[in-house]
Amino acid sequence: MRGIWLFIKFFLVLAVAMIGAFFALENSQPLGVSFIFIEGPTISAGVWLLVFFAVGTLLGMLASSAMVLSSRRKLTSVTKEGFTKK
Repeated sequence: MRGIWLFIKFFLVLAVAMIGAFFALENSQPLGVSFIFIEGPTISAGVWLLVFFAVGTLLGMLASSAMVLSSRRKLTSVTKEGFTKK
């Protein structure tokens, strides 16, 4: 059963990568992005969008993992308090 899930996940990741590649190819207009202090390279608009999507996804995962770790820590402390009071 584990092999089937691994197979499905592999094809999902492959499908998302292919969709991203097609998206970048279709949006091939050159675009230069100016950040606050630095000037980004001039690459296609599709690539910039994929980069920003990936960075946003990673930041969202980082923020949610911080919240999950905080909740687990609180749950652990409450559970330990419950066992010590009995």
